[in-house]
Amino acid sequence: MNRKKLGFCAVSLVTAGVMLTACTPGGGGPAGQTGGGASSGSGGGTAELRMTWWGSQVRHDATLKVIDLFEKKYPNIKISAEYLGSDGYWDKLNTQIAGGNAPDLIQLGNNYPDYVARGALLDIAPYLGKEINVSDFDQATVDSGRLDGKLYGINLGSNAFGIAYNTALIKKAGLQPPAGNWTWEEFGKYAQDLTKALGKGYYGAVDESRSPLYLNYMARQSGRTIYKDGKVGLGKEDIEKWFTLWDNYRKAGSVPPAETTSAYTEQPDNSSFVEGKTAMHLIWSNQMNAYQKSMKDEINIVLPPTGGSGAQQGLWLQPSQFMSVNAKTKYPKEAAMFISFMVNDPEATAILGAERGVPGSSKVREALKANATPIDKKIYDYIDLAAKNARTPDREIPNGKEFESSIVGLSQKVAFGKETIPNASQELFSVAEKIINKK
Repeated sequence: MNRKKLGFCAVSLVTAGVMLTACTPGGGGPAGQTGGGASSGSGGGTAELRMTWWGSQVRHDATLKVIDLFEKKYPNIKISAEYLGSDGYWDKLNTQIAGGNAPDLIQLGNNYPDYVARGALLDIAPYLGKEINVSDFDQATVDSGRLDGKLYGINLGSNAFGIAYNTALIKKAGLQPPAGNWTWEEFGKYAQDLTKALGKGYYGAVDESRSPLYLNYMARQSGRTIYKDGKVGLGKEDIEKWFTLWDNYRKAGSVPPAETTSAYTEQPDNSSFVEGKTAMHLIWSNQMNAYQKSMKDEINIVLPPTGGSGAQQGLWLQPSQFMSVNAKTKYPKEAAMFISFMVNDPEATAILGAERGVPGSSKVREALKANATPIDKKIYDYIDLAAKNARTPDREIPNGKEFESSIVGLSQKVAFGKETIPNASQELFSVAEKIINKK
C-alpha cells in the first residue's frame, strides 16, 4: 500500500506542476529457478529494492500489478515503486544519482550512455543465462543495451513513431483517412483542409516543432542526423528548414497558433489531441494504448511524411526503454531477477502487453499477438509496417534532455514571434555543440 501511495502522489504532483514468454520453471524467473523461492543473493531475510519509471497512468497501473505478481512468487523480495510522468522524472533521477540515493531498478531511454558516463549503472552481463534469461531475444535487441562491451540495460520493447489520427474528426470533416504515403507538403495541405472543414477551435494537426526526434527524422531524409561521430550531424540550414516548415504550417492554419500550442504538453494527460481539438498528432507506437484510453474517439496510426522522391528513409525502430540496475545496489541478483521476470513471465508480459513497445522475446510476441486487444493489434501492425520503412537508428545526442529543453524554448519563441528563425536556428546549433562537448 505504501508503494502505491508513493507512486500516485508523485503523479499528482507532476500533473499539478506541469499543467514477453521464455518460460522457465516457476513462470519466467531466472533460468533453472522456481517461483516463490527465497531471494537469490541476500543470504536469507528480505531484500528491499526501489524501482523508478516514468509514463502514463496506464503504464503505472500495469507495472504495479507486475510488481505485486513478482512479490507473490518471490516473497523474500519487496519492491517499492517511485513513478512519475515524463516531466520531472529526469530532474528527480539526476538529483538522486548525485546524492547517491538512486533506486535499485531504473527505467532509462536511449540516453543510458549518459548515465554510464556518470558511473551510475551496473554491468549486468554477468547475470545473463543465470538470473536474466534472453534466450528468445534477437541478438540485436540484446545488444541495444551494450556499450563498450558491457551490458547496461535490458530492452523493454521496440517502438516507431507515427501520425495518430482521430477517426471521428476525419469523418466529421468529410475527408478520407490519411494513408501515410505523403510528403511534408501533402501533410500540411491535408491538415489545412481539416482545419477549414472542422471550423473554429479545431486544427488539423498538433504543432510538433518542439520535437527533437521529429527534427532528426527530417534531417535523416537528407542523409544527416542531430549527432554523429562525436559532432553535430546537421547544419544550421537544416534547423532553419525545420522551423520554417512549422512556421508555414502555422500561418496556413494547419496547426494551432502559439497561444494554443503553449497550453499543452501533448502527453496523454494534457493534450489537444486527447481533447479532440487537433485531429493528428505524432506519437510513439507504444503510446497508442494510453492515448486511446484517454479519449472516446477511435484512433489509428500511419507513417509520418517523407522527403519525397529521392529522399532517404527517415524512420527507425527504437528501443522504447531499458530497465537498468543502479551500480550501487545492494541487491544486484534480485534486481536482475525482476528484470527477467518483467520481460519473460507469461502473466507479467500479458499484463504489460505492448505498452512499453513490442517485446523483445519472440515467444512473448507470439503469445501477445494471439490474445491482443484491438489497439494492440494496431500497434503490432504498425511496427510491421514501420520495419519495412526504417533504417538503422543513430546514436542519440549526449545530454539529450538539455537539447530537448532548448528546442522546446526556441520553437516557442519562434511561434510567438519573439525570435527570428535564423537566430533561433543558430542558437540551437550552438547548444548542440556545447552539450556534445560538455564533460
